[in-house]
Amino acid sequence: MSNMLLAATNNILVPALVGAGIALALGVIIIAVFKFFPVETDERADKLNQILPGINCGGCGYSGCMGYAEALVEGTETSTTLCTAGGADTAEAVAEFFGVAPGIFIPTVAHVYCQGSDLYTETRYEYAGPENCAAATGLFAGPNSCTYGCLGMGDCVAVCDFDAIYIEEGIARVNHENCVACGKCVDACPKFLIHMIPKHESATVVSCSNHWPGAKIRKECSIGCIGCTLCVKTCPVDAIHMDDNLAIIDQNICIHCGECVKVCPTASITEGLIAAPGSHQDSPAAKPMKKKEQKSAS
Repeated sequence: MSNMLLAATNNILVPALVGAGIALALGVIIIAVFKFFPVETDERADKLNQILPGINCGGCGYSGCMGYAEALVEGTETSTTLCTAGGADTAEAVAEFFGVAPGIFIPTVAHVYCQGSDLYTETRYEYAGPENCAAATGLFAGPNSCTYGCLGMGDCVAVCDFDAIYIEEGIARVNHENCVACGKCVDACPKFLIHMIPKHESATVVSCSNHWPGAKIRKECSIGCIGCTLCVKTCPVDAIHMDDNLAIIDQNICIHCGECVKVCPTASITEGLIAAPGSHQDSPAAKPMKKKEQKSAS
C-alpha cells in the first residue's frame, strides 16, 4: 500500500515540479528580454499625454488619451482637433506642441432624435422582459406605440461616464452641458436614435426618427414628424430635405433662424439644447394623446 501511495505521489509531484521549473525559466527569459532588449518609447507621447485631459473617454476614436498621443507622434494620425473632452483649448495646445497651425475645432454633443415621451405615445403591450432597450427592441420593436421611438430603459445611461444622459417622462434626454461627445451612447442605442450634432445654443433639430406616413404617426405619436414639408418650404437656406417621410436638417447649412420651428404643426422640431433634468419644455403645439386601452402585440 505504501509503495502505491508513493507512486501516486510521484505521479503528481514530478509533473508539478517540472511545470513550476518551466514557468520559472520562462519568467527569467521574459525579464531578461525586457532588460536587455527594451522597447523604446517616444518621450513625446508621454509629454503629449500630459497635455490631453486624461479622461480616456474614447471620443477621439482611440482607446484612450495615450492611444491618441501615440498615433499623433507616430504620424498615423494628423488631426489635432479630435479631443472632444478637451475642446478648443486642448486642440490649440496639441497644435502648439507640434508647431503647426491650430485646426478648427467644432464642439459636438449627443442628441436623442425622439420626443415621444409618455405624454405623446401609448403602450401597445405589457413588456415583462429584461429592463434594457436591446432586449426590448427584439420583441416587436418594444412596447411603445411608435416602433421607431426611444424605449427609455437606459442602455445609454448605463454607458455614460459623465452623467450626461437621464431618463425623463419615459425617454432619454441629454444634458448637453455635461456631454463630452465620447460617442458611447451612440453605440449603445439599439434603435440608432442618438447622433452627434454641433454644439450650438440654438441648435435646430427634427427630434424624430419615424418614417411612417403622416396619418400613421398621428395615431402613434402626437409629437412626431408627419412629413408635411412645411419646414422644407419655409427654410430660407435650403437646409432641410425629406428622407422617406422624415424631415432632416443639415446642421452644416442651418442658420438657426427658427422659421421651421414656427411652422411645424406637431412641434417635432426642437430649438435649443437641453441642460439638466426638468429643463425640457413641452411645446403647446404638441397635443398629448388620449390614452387608449393597451393593445396586444399580436
